[in-house]
Order: sequence, then structure tokens, then C-alpha cells
Amino acid sequence: MQLVKCCPLVIVIQSRASGELVWRDEVSRLSHFKAYMTAKAKARLTGRVYRLVDRDGVVLEQIFY
Repeated sequence: MQLVKCCPLVIVIQSRASGELVWRDEVSRLSHFKAYMTAKAKARLTGRVYRLVDRDGVVLEQIFY
């Protein structure tokens, strides 16, 4: 039996201010937990809204300050 390595789950963190319509790509992380903690900290510091998006463009979560 051969083990097949799966591609890592890449989570892109996007943000926008309350008056903006377009989401900006910020950074990416290899785990949902790391992405969530990064976005939560950035939201507290900047006051921006953040969301976590997978590589297929599916929104996984939104984080508000």
C-alpha cells in the first residue's frame, strides 16, 4: 500500500474596511487555526473585517473586531 500525500490546506486571509467593497488578500497560512488566530489579532489591531478563504474561493469564516 502506497501512502499518498495530500496537498496542504492553504487558507488565504482577506480583509476590507467597513466602507470598502473589494476584499484584499493579506497573507496565507497552512492551517485553519493559524489563519483564524492571525486574522483575529489583525482585526483587533486594525479594526478591519477579515475572512478566511480556501484555495477554491469558498469563504470559511468571517472575523470581526
